[in-house]
Amino acid sequence: MELDLLAEAEFRTAPNMKQKVLSAAKLFNEAQKGTNLGLAQFREAMSTSDFPILLSKGFEVEAIQAQKDAVKEYEAFAIEKKVSDFRPKKLRDLFGNTEFEEVGEGEEYKADNLDELEVEYKVGKYGRRFGYTWELALSGDFTDMADFPRRLGNGATERSNRNVFETFVSETGPRADFFDTVDTKPLTPVNLQDAVKSFALKEDHRGDLVDTTGLVLVVPPTLQIEANNIINAAELELQVTDGNKVTKTRMENPFRGLVTVVVAKWLAKIDKSAKRGTTWYLLANKSSDHFAVIHAQLLGHENVDIRTKRDQGNRVGGGEIPFEEGSYLDDTIDFRGRSVDGAAKGLVDADGKALVAYASTGS
Repeated sequence: MELDLLAEAEFRTAPNMKQKVLSAAKLFNEAQKGTNLGLAQFREAMSTSDFPILLSKGFEVEAIQAQKDAVKEYEAFAIEKKVSDFRPKKLRDLFGNTEFEEVGEGEEYKADNLDELEVEYKVGKYGRRFGYTWELALSGDFTDMADFPRRLGNGATERSNRNVFETFVSETGPRADFFDTVDTKPLTPVNLQDAVKSFALKEDHRGDLVDTTGLVLVVPPTLQIEANNIINAAELELQVTDGNKVTKTRMENPFRGLVTVVVAKWLAKIDKSAKRGTTWYLLANKSSDHFAVIHAQLLGHENVDIRTKRDQGNRVGGGEIPFEEGSYLDDTIDFRGRSVDGAAKGLVDADGKALVAYASTGS
């Protein structure tokens, strides 16, 4: 039977490992369609020694692709950093008064003292197991089998989302250890203008004005329309100050090209307060000199790692049993996904609060 069904199978005749893996995945996909030939070929292939290994590699490729395709809601504002191990990593910046001072004739050059800023970040290990039964494999219903690579890939990205958003959001709203103060203004053009202005004269650890050339307006889905209407409008009614006189006037939208909107479901997923639907955030983007959030990954382990558990035992008469025949204990076929991930505050002020970060509960 194997000779008839699999002698010319592409997963065996392909010229390289990549093509063999893709061919194994293709054969699995054909079996999902439920045709008699596809099911027969798949069942016969699963009885061979090489196909299950190739299919497992194909599942890993699918999981990695799913991880890349999943929405990373933090990409606009969290800078990516890599670490070599699980020990805390310090982001150091030596600084002092770098402006040259005048030196008179015969006078000594004045010495400068260097201070040091440290921001610490690290990664942790996360994962999930997913299993299906031997009976399911025999039934020809491959829906769950086909879905688990996507689940594992998405699970890794969702962990990254949680880690990043939990640096500045808690169950009760904006985190007090992240923001200087939390405002109560609703999201309007004038209030967004005030939020941007709140950074105008703020200084970093060097005494330089903070970088506000790129900002991200992060809102829950409930504020999506309001946020996009503000940022995409051609003109807005804003406040103009002339001495002690403040007037409102229509002008060309100053936020276009300066502020980017990110609609993040993770805000409402973490924040369980009564004001989670009206709370909005303004953060420095990831390209800023004063990025607000760090997303950390382990060097060489950026992708989800997929493994299968081989505890199927051995036959009484001798010989190994393929893992797809299930566990010795309960006949399940078990896969595990692992990711390594972390997040932390970015550049901070003397009180440990993010330099370019604003939050308002909206009321």
